[in-house]
Amino acid sequence: MIIILLILLIISCIGLMRTNNQEDCLKKEYTDSIKGIFIIIVFYSHIIPILTSAGVAFSPLLDYPSNRLIHRIGQLMVVMFLFYSGYGVMESIRNKGDVYVKAIPIKRVLSTLANYAIAVTVYLVMNKLLGINYSFKQYILSLVAWESIGQSNWYIFAILFCYISTYISFSVFRKVRSAFYANCLLILLYIVVLYQFKEEWWYNTIPAYAAGMFVSINRDKILSLLNRLYPVCLIVLILAFILCFHFRSMTIIYLVLSIVFALLMLTITYRYVIKSHVLGWCGKNLFQLYIYQRLPMVALSTLFPQIVRLHTYLYVFACLAITLLIAATVKPFSIKANKK
Repeated sequence: MIIILLILLIISCIGLMRTNNQEDCLKKEYTDSIKGIFIIIVFYSHIIPILTSAGVAFSPLLDYPSNRLIHRIGQLMVVMFLFYSGYGVMESIRNKGDVYVKAIPIKRVLSTLANYAIAVTVYLVMNKLLGINYSFKQYILSLVAWESIGQSNWYIFAILFCYISTYISFSVFRKVRSAFYANCLLILLYIVVLYQFKEEWWYNTIPAYAAGMFVSINRDKILSLLNRLYPVCLIVLILAFILCFHFRSMTIIYLVLSIVFALLMLTITYRYVIKSHVLGWCGKNLFQLYIYQRLPMVALSTLFPQIVRLHTYLYVFACLAITLLIAATVKPFSIKANKK
């Protein structure tokens, strides 16, 4: 399975370039490539448990190290999704003001829910055809991402909360910083509540969203700091990352780790960016790739269980090809808010 990571590494290295423009690290054409890297890693992490349960014989010298690497990356693979989302939302608020804030319930929340509900219904149909049964309650709760009937759900629930908390905060407070602090408090409340009901991965990376908003608010100062003290910032963040990663089993440390990782990635891409048409396309189609990737994984492993074990690479690349085809075919729609 290491071949997937090797291909990803080669594509990334081909697109790697040094930049002298200090704002490149936050431009969409470059951040999409970063998101593309991590969505492929997410695909890898989702397919490994299926291969393991099917009894696939992994190579001790090649596959085990790569599988262990993905396992150790853990939830950090979604940090940049949340970070760039927080940054993008904050940039839109700063540029468009109340017009954008008022549109969040429709353009962000309702649009995401509608597209997600369509995906959940597709999973329901697939499950019925394959004889996989879920209760009606599970299906209903899946529509709001609280439960799963095969699809990935926790990230959707988390990002929906981020949109809602942003809308509430910036509707109540007129000053940007006051609204940001209020949003941070709501995110903290989310962590405390979800701690009681869900597993740690439901909330341990959500601070990255707030970190993205913080970078947007203080962008000029942060970029100026990186320009003046780049080696110092890089070393400090690397040491902070190593320290937090070592103690990541503690929930509060992992919350800090998600922020440190996002800032470390920002610092690295301040000097070196990746511009790849392939990875950029994956980043632009993040929603479809994230939501629908389990569809071929479940369908093919249920219909052809022997292929998973005996022809592993055929199964893996078939799942990847079908996922990419779905992403290219199924385009999310956006519900337009009424202008007043």
